[in-house]
Amino acid sequence: MKYQVNAKFAQCSSLLTVIESEFERSDCILQEGRNTIKKIQYNGTELVVKSFKKPNFINRIMYSFFRESKAKRSYQYSLKISKFVPEAIAFIECHQSGLIANSYFICEYFDYDLTIRAPLIDSSYPDREVIYKAFAKFTFELHQQGIYHRDYSPGNILIKRLNGSYQFKIIDLNRMDFKVLSFSDRMRNFAMLWASDLDLDLIVQEYARLAGLQQSKCQQLAQSYNHKNKRLKNFKKRLKGKPVND
Repeated sequence: MKYQVNAKFAQCSSLLTVIESEFERSDCILQEGRNTIKKIQYNGTELVVKSFKKPNFINRIMYSFFRESKAKRSYQYSLKISKFVPEAIAFIECHQSGLIANSYFICEYFDYDLTIRAPLIDSSYPDREVIYKAFAKFTFELHQQGIYHRDYSPGNILIKRLNGSYQFKIIDLNRMDFKVLSFSDRMRNFAMLWASDLDLDLIVQEYARLAGLQQSKCQQLAQSYNHKNKRLKNFKKRLKGKPVND
């Protein structure tokens, strides 16, 4: 077993040796699919545990000797950008026959009220424009810190109402780039929101104001990436016989 624990959460260290049984015992499932995410209580702390799907044989070799595992990357990235994410607690890699098998990433539970999806799909959602302005500011701060989330999609953007304002956190950190972002990078990062043209214009308008950029130029490029992403995703859906949407 390989692991690392955030020193701020030393009270959770004993969880590492029983992580597999504790994870199986929990019936509070937050997400189930390729990877499974559960909420558990341990030593008075609410935790979120993400269990990564066991890699195929080739990837077990890669993650054991040549690349960081997804669990370890999630932990390291969380520490690197701690202001913007639920606080990292630990990662654990369980090995079989010298190769990685199961792996887990543990972070503090962020008691959010909604994701950015809520106002994007409901035109009557309360405070939509205020949320969009706060979201634009959050995204601008990410970009100014050289943070590019490559899966900046609605379900990965959590929002908590806090004293009349909104606090944002991002999750699912396996696909991250850290670099000086170009203008194109910044506008491309909005594409996975699957926002309507009107909603995206509102978000980008505030982003342009904060960044001191020309509003029309930002909106034009952001919309171009937005439409391109929708065309590509809908094309793939049609190939699979799935319904498409705008």
